[in-house]
Amino acid sequence: MFLPTTYRKVSPILAGMAVLVAPGISSVVQAQSHPVIRYGDRGPAVRLAEVSLLRLGYYHGAIDGIYGPELLAAAKSFQAHYGFTQDGVLGPLAWDKLSPSPHTAKHLTRRPVELRLGNRGPGVVRLQELLNRHGYHLATDGVFGPLTYSAVRRFQASHRIVVDGIVGSATWHALTSQPSTTNATGAKMEAAPPKYPPGYLHEGDVGPAIRRLQFELTRVGYSTDGIDGRFGPSTLRAVQAFQRAQGLPAHGLVGSLTWNALHRVLIAKAHAKKSPAPLSNRGGVSPTAAAVVGMAMKYRGYPYVFGGNTPSGFDCSGFVQWIYAQVGITLPRTTFAQWNVGTHVSYDALQPGDLVFFTTEGVFTNHVGIYLGGGEFISAATPSQGVVVQSLSSGYFAHAFDGAVRIVN
Repeated sequence: MFLPTTYRKVSPILAGMAVLVAPGISSVVQAQSHPVIRYGDRGPAVRLAEVSLLRLGYYHGAIDGIYGPELLAAAKSFQAHYGFTQDGVLGPLAWDKLSPSPHTAKHLTRRPVELRLGNRGPGVVRLQELLNRHGYHLATDGVFGPLTYSAVRRFQASHRIVVDGIVGSATWHALTSQPSTTNATGAKMEAAPPKYPPGYLHEGDVGPAIRRLQFELTRVGYSTDGIDGRFGPSTLRAVQAFQRAQGLPAHGLVGSLTWNALHRVLIAKAHAKKSPAPLSNRGGVSPTAAAVVGMAMKYRGYPYVFGGNTPSGFDCSGFVQWIYAQVGITLPRTTFAQWNVGTHVSYDALQPGDLVFFTTEGVFTNHVGIYLGGGEFISAATPSQGVVVQSLSSGYFAHAFDGAVRIVN
């Protein structure tokens, strides 16, 4: 079939125009496929944003085309990462970074990226936020550390998911579900997971361990507004300030890392105050003080009994009272009362026979012993140790030392 001459002449022109116009049409279509979307919107563009943010690790909710709270939080995290205004409105600049084309969206709806111990980034922040919604107490620092790992495992156990500490599709799905306490019939469901991980002191706790914590924080310069044994807001602020200063996660939970840091600081402060020379017997020692030391050593190895003040069993102040009674000196019964007799002397002026006092478990001067010289003292220590000789320079007693009292001049 022969085409008209006119058509044969025009068709090359039309073809050339098509080459020039096609890219423009493509750009318009692409621009229209990425409209500005914001909270409350619905449709394919929202679905594409969900898929894109999922692919980048920001979003872990349902791919439903509904711009809800989950997508808003993901969009703001994404905007913060790129320095955009954190308003949750996704426009051309955001789409340039998101960048998946519509025909690849179907392939991007794979399962969420797995997270595990050691991961960092916005995906971990989102994980921590979701765990906190379910009743956990984590710092949203974007670090998948031991606390987050422990929370993930406990969450998995409470939701009958394989307990492996790895956040895969099943865990993401359970996390993005709303926590509930009753089922459709109103029957009570499984209790919510504990708010705090086990093994940590936290806000709301009370007792001797909190008093010890408050005392040690105060000694290293962080005020808790009193040593009352209650982990309230002031103690929480002190803990967090100390953790930040030590380069620890400032989540306000007190575990082994925080205790170890406290002890390191206390030991360093104690050594800074002490004379570097080893302690020894300084000056003349009176016969009475020498008799005290000799008598105390005779009872080395005797049993510890709480409230005891005879050789059948001693506690710390009972041992001191008994020993001094054997040389004709009457002392009060309790550690705190013994702290308030005699003459207070400095650490580097210690002499044999002096009483040395310590704070344990956060209770001021609740342990006492008799200094022997050479940096050692003897005391009724614990039920497992009985009356035992120990070193003032050991890590525990170095930071627990409170002071000394001389009874015999």
